[in-house]
Amino acid sequence: MNHLSSLLRPTRLLIAGLLLASTVSATSIRPPNFEQLVENSGKVVRATIENIRPYEDSYEGERIVRTEVTLNVLESIAGNVAPGELKIRYLGGQVGDLRLEVGAMPQFKPGSEVVLFLHPHDRFICPTVGWGHGKYQVDRSSVDGVARVRRSNGDLLQGLDQIAEPIHGGALQTQSFDPLSQSNGITLAQFRQLVRQQVEINRRQE
Repeated sequence: MNHLSSLLRPTRLLIAGLLLASTVSATSIRPPNFEQLVENSGKVVRATIENIRPYEDSYEGERIVRTEVTLNVLESIAGNVAPGELKIRYLGGQVGDLRLEVGAMPQFKPGSEVVLFLHPHDRFICPTVGWGHGKYQVDRSSVDGVARVRRSNGDLLQGLDQIAEPIHGGALQTQSFDPLSQSNGITLAQFRQLVRQQVEINRRQE
């Protein structure tokens, strides 16, 4: 059964019920753990959000809205992405009176710095692996001047086990101990190194 209707909140009935019967099997987002997040990513980049442009598109003859996000890639953490402009697209946005909302979609803000775990190939709905689980905000506001990362819900990333916790509805109460957990947050440099180490582990296991 397709439960997409719980994610999509179109303001026009012409969109209701048409999307993704063949593209999305369920709306319940299963949070990936860190290993799965890295394994399923075709590229991992650190970038700034330069521009956000919603535009009208069509799906099986019906009007829909998609949004194009222009990134300025500062660093390729995995996947050999060239520095400079990179465009990604997601389902949803507003053009005039035509509006389409996808509830679990990560939000992008011009000028922000992010780490994105992107699918190997373009996806019609969401470009990031695990939806919001594939987007991390770079926080440079700390008094010690050290850049850290936050989850897409704004929570400071304190350990890798936290990646598999739900973004909405509260954290999972896990019994596992994460030796990398830090109360002041994992630094951007540590996060970047952990991703690269996991990429190498995955290569050796192939």
